[in-house]
Amino acid sequence: MIDPRRQAVLVRSGATGAWADKTRDVVSYRADPSYVYLTFMVQNREKEYRYRAEKAAILWDPRAIPLNAGIRVAVNGALWNSLTEVWRFDGPDGPWWRIFYTTAGQVAYRSYPDHEIDFRQNAAGSPQASSILDYWRSIVSGLVQDSPNRPSFERLGFVDSQSVLGRYLNGGHIESSDKVGTMIFPFSANLSQREAVGTCLSHPVSVIDGPPGTGKTQTILNLIANIIATPGATVGVVSFTNSAVDNVREKLAEEGIDYVVAGLGRKEKRAEFFAGQAARNAEVAGLFDGGAVPMPPDEQIADADQRLQLLQETERRLAQLRQESDAYQLERRHFGRYLHNHAPAELAGLPLLQQSSGRILDYLAETALWRADDGPIRRLLRKVRGYFRYGSARSLDPYDTDSVLRLQRAYYDNKISELRHEIRQAEQTLEQADTASLAKEHRQLSSQALRAGLQQRYAPLSAEIYGPTTYKQQFAQFTRDYPVILSTCHSLGWSLPEGFLLDYLIIDEASQVDLLAAGLALKHARNVIVVGDLRQLQHIADKAASDRAIPSPAPAYDYQQHNILSSLIALYGDALPRTMLREHYRCDPTIIGFCNKKFYNGQLVPFTSSGPGARPLRIVRTAAGNHMREHQGGGRSNQREIDVVVQDVIQQYFADTDKDKIGIATPYRLQAGKFTEQLTGIQASTVHKFQGREKEVVIMSTVLNENVNGRNGLDFVDDPHLVNVAVSRAQKQFVLVTNSGMLPKSRNLRDLIDYIQYHDPGQEVFESTIVSVFDLLYKDYSPRLRPLAGRLRKRTGFASEDIVWTVLNEILTEGPYGDFTVADQVVLRNLLPDLTRLTAEQAAYVRHRATTLDFVVYNRISNRPVFAIEVDGFAFHENDPRQQVRDAHKDAICATHQIPLLRLPTTGSEEERLIRQWLDTCV
Repeated sequence: MIDPRRQAVLVRSGATGAWADKTRDVVSYRADPSYVYLTFMVQNREKEYRYRAEKAAILWDPRAIPLNAGIRVAVNGALWNSLTEVWRFDGPDGPWWRIFYTTAGQVAYRSYPDHEIDFRQNAAGSPQASSILDYWRSIVSGLVQDSPNRPSFERLGFVDSQSVLGRYLNGGHIESSDKVGTMIFPFSANLSQREAVGTCLSHPVSVIDGPPGTGKTQTILNLIANIIATPGATVGVVSFTNSAVDNVREKLAEEGIDYVVAGLGRKEKRAEFFAGQAARNAEVAGLFDGGAVPMPPDEQIADADQRLQLLQETERRLAQLRQESDAYQLERRHFGRYLHNHAPAELAGLPLLQQSSGRILDYLAETALWRADDGPIRRLLRKVRGYFRYGSARSLDPYDTDSVLRLQRAYYDNKISELRHEIRQAEQTLEQADTASLAKEHRQLSSQALRAGLQQRYAPLSAEIYGPTTYKQQFAQFTRDYPVILSTCHSLGWSLPEGFLLDYLIIDEASQVDLLAAGLALKHARNVIVVGDLRQLQHIADKAASDRAIPSPAPAYDYQQHNILSSLIALYGDALPRTMLREHYRCDPTIIGFCNKKFYNGQLVPFTSSGPGARPLRIVRTAAGNHMREHQGGGRSNQREIDVVVQDVIQQYFADTDKDKIGIATPYRLQAGKFTEQLTGIQASTVHKFQGREKEVVIMSTVLNENVNGRNGLDFVDDPHLVNVAVSRAQKQFVLVTNSGMLPKSRNLRDLIDYIQYHDPGQEVFESTIVSVFDLLYKDYSPRLRPLAGRLRKRTGFASEDIVWTVLNEILTEGPYGDFTVADQVVLRNLLPDLTRLTAEQAAYVRHRATTLDFVVYNRISNRPVFAIEVDGFAFHENDPRQQVRDAHKDAICATHQIPLLRLPTTGSEEERLIRQWLDTCV
């Protein structure tokens, strides 16, 4: 017999031309220059066969490959255990590998060509990776006995260096690849979705931030399409629960390509998948009905894509213009109510009123710096220069706030007119280009490319029926049939052969996936795409197990502090390839506008619109009293809020709305249960269970009282993630049902209430002694004023205000103060509802143009002023008796109208500490 450690006998198949190892079957051999003669044992008799020299090969002198604890061998992607030796033979078409292993106490061997063999390094051997895994195992040891993490971590020893987990544990560099070819979008895509797909396919680790209603699932579907269009490529889609991956399966089914999916998650899904293979195979056979689908040229797809992107940029700009126009119209509405109480004289026939909104602000900024006591020559020069820039202003007194108010009103009118003109131009561009037809063409080309790619994938494959206990033995072939694996994070490892690496792993709803579950999934892929939203509800860590664990070796890997999304952001920072989906398609623009301002820094672009007469946001208060109840078994409820919803809200506002379009969200499970008992056909659930869902109408019951027990629950109910999820579930209308006092001690719910009141002045509004800051006006005004003031300060030497401005803006970028912004040189009269509370002397002072506040810090969600800052220079304030009189007037006016005023003398110190102290009080 031939010694397998010294020789290998290969025979080339006539049908496929592939080499096969026949060493085990050959008794002896001989060869001459033209033929190889192999002797086999056939029916207990030796029989010799002759092969041409090019059809058989005898390999000699193998090399032993040393194995150590850090090296494992993978065959067709699956790691082998119980290996004893590995030998390499140099064959006619490249190396062959002979693997010796033990089975049933006996040594056996198998041989494989080089392309089926891979040597893997153990990434868990480094000190950093080892310490992280030890930390995670210490947490797992404290989990309940039936935790799905326990058995998985017990077998987590070897971590493939090619896996994402290996890279993640060692903080490996994220390199970029330029190998991404022409991308396809059979599920259609907007600008940010297209950017996300390109970024994810060109990096081994990437993140997609998916705020509510921005098409996360659609982006995932296009990622899947690009991956599986390449024959042989594989992708796994996992999440913490089955609902997210079920949504992916349903969308693929709607497109008619769910035959690519293997559902290997929970037991019922697996059984359903394996039972449905025959029907699925018939579906694959139908893929070839009608003949071969031609692959469209890359140039044709790229050309359509480029033309479509240009139009989509116009579409996004149009959506932004509409959003901007609505915001200016709302602010003009508030300004009109304010102006009615001040009744300044009209400015008839003034040429400046016919100029652009920007030119009006230029005039206001320039004249704000004029001094009434300037000499006659300077006044003459200003008048001449102003005439050529702004036209005749003879009837205009630039030092009188009545003139300022009228010009501010004209600014709003002109700005809105300009926006409407831009909107019409964008609409005409899109109509003339027939954007819908181009989008349809691009999608059809993408679908054609996908189907052509799938035909190439399935053409060489024969119909197979895989068994639930044997499919892993044919897993390389299995994934050619089923390139998309759906599972939960916990189940993925049990669904794949040990060591098999998927090409891509997509983790959906990643903010709810803890590091233990994520680590188990990351072990099984070469590339990962993490999709989630840190502004929505987060994972719930097992605090008891975490408290008993050893300390985390590095902050980014802390189980209690991080989910997989936040962990990657903490680990890689700005080096992390990260794309935010910006186009929003779910909610009324006013509803998502709150989430956008409060949680997403204004980055979302709503593509929705409000219907005529719509009131998308409402506040409903219960009668005064303590209606909340705490139950002995745990939980809280509020029967009065239930009665208000059932008897008033639904009957008054939604009597004609289909019940299945209404959802009731509440922070407390017990309250949700009581709603379910009293309402038939209307879904009531906790806010946590509403994540990932949507309803036309969402009614939120806050449950809490204003007493001590109610305030004790405020941290839970006022959680920003919970508030964001609750509001963003509503497509057309959101109703907040709360107590009589409207939660004044809350922060996020209070901002929501203020936002609702600001956006619907018809709502009940408490009389205020102060006007909301005209946010848009001052945002446009400040960039014009500051350069002019800066030049003036260089001449006069007053730089103190610039220093405070810089410090303020730096502080307001920090997380705790993110709800605040600042306007400078705010006309004091703009903050006063009227002048009736003032003395005659104070009113005259306020009417003067120079009466401004250096800075006003205000809440950017509600536009409510928080406090004002005055920077007091020694020469201009303490050393000037006239200015001291003016300061006294300003102090008294602010006190009368309850405007907190912080004075910062330039002779003092610790300005930053004082500003932070005042901000902390506001927070």
